[in-house]
Amino acid sequence: MSLQSEALNQRLYFLSLITTIFLPLGFMTGLLGVNLGGIPGAQYHWAFFIFCGLLFGVLILQLVLFYRKKWI
Repeated sequence: MSLQSEALNQRLYFLSLITTIFLPLGFMTGLLGVNLGGIPGAQYHWAFFIFCGLLFGVLILQLVLFYRKKWI
């Protein structure tokens, strides 16, 4: 019973880490995807690539923080 409980805890821990990574990314893409005409820089050609870079930067920052706290 104890081994089953430990295995379940490890799986839930992994799922919570995945959720923590993708929740802010989903929020930012959902927030800016609602009204593309009203966001600052929408007429700028590189705005999409800058936003993708920002999302990638947030992902890298999260992974670095998780690694430093020894969560990964």
